[in-house]
Amino acid sequence: MIVPTPSRLASVAPRWRRHNYFAAFFVALMFSAPAQAQNLSLRAPPWAQTMLASDVIPTTGGRAALAGEGIAVAARITIAPIDGGVARVIRYETNEDGALLALRRFTGHPTTGWWMWGPDTPRVSVPTPAVRTEIEALVRAAMSVVSGLNAAQSGDPCHGEQAFIELALEGRSTSATRACVTAGDPAGRLATRLSELAGSRDNEELAAAATAELLGADRAFAAMAQAEGVPESFAAYAASEAIMLRSEGAPTAGHDAVVARFADWPEAARLQWSPQTARVSSRGDMGWTWGDSVYIAADGTRTPGRYISVWSRDVDGNWRFAFDAGVD
Repeated sequence: MIVPTPSRLASVAPRWRRHNYFAAFFVALMFSAPAQAQNLSLRAPPWAQTMLASDVIPTTGGRAALAGEGIAVAARITIAPIDGGVARVIRYETNEDGALLALRRFTGHPTTGWWMWGPDTPRVSVPTPAVRTEIEALVRAAMSVVSGLNAAQSGDPCHGEQAFIELALEGRSTSATRACVTAGDPAGRLATRLSELAGSRDNEELAAAATAELLGADRAFAAMAQAEGVPESFAAYAASEAIMLRSEGAPTAGHDAVVARFADWPEAARLQWSPQTARVSSRGDMGWTWGDSVYIAADGTRTPGRYISVWSRDVDGNWRFAFDAGVD
């Protein structure tokens, strides 16, 4: 990703554009919920309320209901470590079109509050048929024992996780608080399993997931440069205020300037790069990558180099490069 000459070419963060299926499915799952389902969150303990308030429909800003027309099975688990760390809101839902698992991540401590990690939009995945069957069996088991009261606790203080659990099944809905999640409780088993499937359960797992996400973004950007061309890829991935630093002369500043910089890119020239390492900030909104690059001129001459790129998320949660510099 370095251009040997006037400077090196930046790595743009890949956008995580969800398929049209995800967008339509997500909105369908969240709309038109009965009052009973919407009111479940009113029973949430104080530590969970801030996180639940963020569970909104990305396209409209309305509160996401637990259940609505056509939704057969739904579970929303708000789970947080009692001693602080990574908290999550995990939503599982099915309708006639299929199933989805959505994850929002937070960091903080019960005494100081929770701050959203990463984008406002949830990370969405589609469970396999086997996982879907497993989750729905756990929902049915939890539904049979869940009450609105805290689960009974042993005498020892809990150093694990607490959870607020909302369930909807075949027209019925209920919620419960668990002051300490345990495997011996059907509701606790559901919370634990959904947390495992969604990922990012602790700081180590969150950091690993963030690194993989940002490396994936850089690799996707590199792949686009090969498939669609260097000018097209940089136009797609540059942040609105992106800066590209060159070894000589003034920096290239702003998206329009980045586009103009590549307007005369030689048609036969290529730029290839591969990220080696990534790091992401504790809030999940900025990060950096570095890697190896090679500029292949129109006559086949190869010039190797290295690069470093700083990334930020745009308003939709997509990674975009904010700064890029080459290392000769």
